[in-house]
Amino acid sequence: MYRYKAKLASTNEVIAQSNTIEDLEHNIVTFRRLQKYAVHTRANDKIQIYHIEQNHKIGKRASKEVLIKVV
Repeated sequence: MYRYKAKLASTNEVIAQSNTIEDLEHNIVTFRRLQKYAVHTRANDKIQIYHIEQNHKIGKRASKEVLIKVV
């Protein structure tokens, strides 16, 4: 399970997951550049970055997502 997650603010679609903020920001830039190649048309949407607080006893379903910033 990853520590950070990036979601589109409009549809809550997960577009990137990573263990470090730097890798996540690189994946977000890559997502935005894919509009040039007609992969999608959502490059101008707001992206929310979440930190996932893991609960190791109960599992993934009990993990909490804390909003860090909106890009």
